[in-house]
Amino acid sequence: MPKPKKKQKIEDTDAWMAAELDYIDMVSTNRMPLLRGPIVGEEKIEWLEEIVEECPEYYPALFDLGSENIKSGNDEAGKEYIDRGLQSLREHFSRSDLIDAYYKTCEFMEYYLRFELALEYYNQLLEIEKDKKKPWVYDSIANCYACLNDTEKAIEFQQRAIESVSKPNCKFYSNMGWLEMIRGNIEEAGKALKKAVELDKNDEIAKTNYEIYKTLIKSKKMHNWDDYLLREVDYEKLNDLEEEEDEWDEYEKSVVDYNQSRMDAFRRHLLQNPKYSAGERYDILFSLWYIFDLVFDAYDDGYFLYDDIDVITDHFERIMHKFIFKTGDIDDEIFDGVYVALLEFYKFLRDHKLVERGAFKELKEEMKRLKPELREKMHRYNEVRHNDDYTEEEKERIREELFEGDHAWPTL
Repeated sequence: MPKPKKKQKIEDTDAWMAAELDYIDMVSTNRMPLLRGPIVGEEKIEWLEEIVEECPEYYPALFDLGSENIKSGNDEAGKEYIDRGLQSLREHFSRSDLIDAYYKTCEFMEYYLRFELALEYYNQLLEIEKDKKKPWVYDSIANCYACLNDTEKAIEFQQRAIESVSKPNCKFYSNMGWLEMIRGNIEEAGKALKKAVELDKNDEIAKTNYEIYKTLIKSKKMHNWDDYLLREVDYEKLNDLEEEEDEWDEYEKSVVDYNQSRMDAFRRHLLQNPKYSAGERYDILFSLWYIFDLVFDAYDDGYFLYDDIDVITDHFERIMHKFIFKTGDIDDEIFDGVYVALLEFYKFLRDHKLVERGAFKELKEEMKRLKPELREKMHRYNEVRHNDDYTEEEKERIREELFEGDHAWPTL
């Protein structure tokens, strides 16, 4: 009796191998785009769709299609492709490959602020992950619930992480302390954070959270995590640090800490704003970070404090000149996104009395006044940016005309 034929591995099928060649061709082109530009946007999606049409179970292309659709705001299609990729791994590959894909998918969803989708995939991961790894999944689930402003659910899963680990874990107690500060339960936060620091005296996050707890417990004005993020700037202390040359490291650290606190507070606010989709929220935060990094690097009068709205107002035209010059191939959507990001951020600070109402109004009016001219400059520079009909000298002359030398000057 003849032996039954061994089932062919999917990687050995003609369809898979052809799909893999096409996928490698795309990746190689993007790594070394010598005779053509990189494959991006709609072209990349079309290329990937052709690959999965050729081999519907080729999971690398399925995951790429999922991520491209999520990034562009088409979450439903993105989820469908990711589910197909996971199903392919489930049917044809190892359990460890599937688990690894789940972790990467969840991290991707969190990065792009799709916390509901991340929760869905984390819960699926719990069904296949080893028991000894589940506490870290519970910890991640707690973070997702915290970002969705469901603090009670977050604490429930953080407690599961603490209780199900084989020995006490510093990170889990530190995160519990953070959640209790969000909830405003400062006494319980202190217990958790003290335990975290005892478990690992070198953990920077635990130490920082413990110091924040001690600040809250001493304060008469601050009662929870949001209060701390939106605390008033101690300008007298900052000015003293700035004037002392040997204190500049501490001065920079203080400015960066205030700035990070404002961004964290704004992010928490934005995640609850029903006016925007998850994709739009991500774009707002990305645009804000991009512009603030540009200003921070170019600011030459100490360090740029985000609360100093006058810096943005006084230098807005120069900032946008640098932005248009530095950023490749921007369009109206990206341009408008910068306006939305800055106005939403400073409106948030205004509402929390961290910038004056009059100062916000002045910024808004200045941005509105310059908008038509800046948009026209953006379109004009897009016409010549990659146009080989212009020599480099001609391009530089146009830059000088459009940006009045701001593009070449390193500071504001």
